[in-house]
Amino acid sequence: MKSKLYGIGVGPGDKELLTVKAVRAIENSDVVIAPSALEGGESIALETAKEYIKEGTEVVIKHFPMGKKNRVEKAKEAYEFIEEKLREGKNVSFLTIGDPYVYSTYIHMLKHMEERGFYVETVPGITSFCAAASLVDRTLVVGDNPLMILPATRVKDIKDEKYVVIMKVYKHEETVVDFLEEKGFDYVYVSRAGREGQLILTDKDEIKKARDYMSLILASRE
Repeated sequence: MKSKLYGIGVGPGDKELLTVKAVRAIENSDVVIAPSALEGGESIALETAKEYIKEGTEVVIKHFPMGKKNRVEKAKEAYEFIEEKLREGKNVSFLTIGDPYVYSTYIHMLKHMEERGFYVETVPGITSFCAAASLVDRTLVVGDNPLMILPATRVKDIKDEKYVVIMKVYKHEETVVDFLEEKGFDYVYVSRAGREGQLILTDKDEIKKARDYMSLILASRE
């Protein structure tokens, strides 16, 4: 049987939010690979999924530096490792926080592997903003309105939209909050949704002081 690469979205970090399909794919894997933003650091994706990894599975954390100079080099190193395992006939799972197609390191790897003829199956995951909306009991979008999802660095691209999700808020808290205030938005800040250290804020001054890599803002206006 041909070996397979699974790209698995493990959700926002709550181990109970993995899908049944994700768990089955992990159980069917000989090798599980998880990304870490820091050299030698922990992997949130692995921490989320570890109880579903069967005994005897090879587990490897690969360093994927975000926006750093050696990002391409480190990605190439990870790709070559995955290729080696697939050529050995092993099924490999690559874990990613949230969904594999939303701001994920997996997207670049998928293209690389498909170009080389490997069989890839992508398993969707619950996004951080969907989980956050449930946590704070807030509608993401309704009726015929569009939902705008963008990184904090592009917040000034918001024009007439009424429903907005702002990702990657870390280190841009003040800019984002000031803009939302000016444009008449009601908003809520959520970090580490469903994980230890979860934080929910609505006070603008508290949000400006918050500093968490895993943070987003849900915003809406009349």
